[in-house]
Amino acid sequence: MMKKFVGTTILITSLSYLTACGTSNAIKGTGIGAVAGAAIGAAIGDKPGREKEGAIIGSVIGAGIGGFIGNRIDKQAQELNTIPGVSQVKVEKEEGNEKIDFQMKVLFDFDDASIKPSEHTKLDKFADVLSKYPENIVLIEGHTDDRGEDDYNQTLSEQRAESIKNYLNAKNPSIKLSSVGYGESKPIVPNDTEDGRALNRRVVIKITIDQQRAAELYQNSQ
Repeated sequence: MMKKFVGTTILITSLSYLTACGTSNAIKGTGIGAVAGAAIGAAIGDKPGREKEGAIIGSVIGAGIGGFIGNRIDKQAQELNTIPGVSQVKVEKEEGNEKIDFQMKVLFDFDDASIKPSEHTKLDKFADVLSKYPENIVLIEGHTDDRGEDDYNQTLSEQRAESIKNYLNAKNPSIKLSSVGYGESKPIVPNDTEDGRALNRRVVIKITIDQQRAAELYQNSQ
């Protein structure tokens, strides 16, 4: 049985490190960096009498990097909100991670994994945003509803995720992108209604932060 995606929902998720609820990203990032930096500084201060000094230095450096990452996450979320077709952009503050969620519709023709010309503008703008944040590591996941054969759904999900990856890479080869397909194996709602199936026909994009690259960007900004 052939599959048709009327619309594909894209969920963008950006993750960093340990956070506390109820605080801004920049402030939380500062705390995260301070903890990590203190550990680094303590390791550097390996000579007798230098442990405390190393920990203090590392804490200051780490706090700066953490705040830098938090500010960039906030700015990226604001820029994603300007992309046509994007809705429900929000930064979630959870114990253990920080993420940006938003939805975007990407249309495909029947039984086709090619990017439609009508979708170029929104993906171009998305590529432009990604190009500003080289610390991003982007994973594109393809998903389908449960109509049709499992093997067909699996292949279709892989092809559509790959198409989006290839399109974005063509715009900026330096973006760290990978893709994977899950077929119908990970529905977010039951497939017993057309509305439910429409929600399950989606691509999920997860953006994690390369901490080493972010630290390099921070150092270059000083």
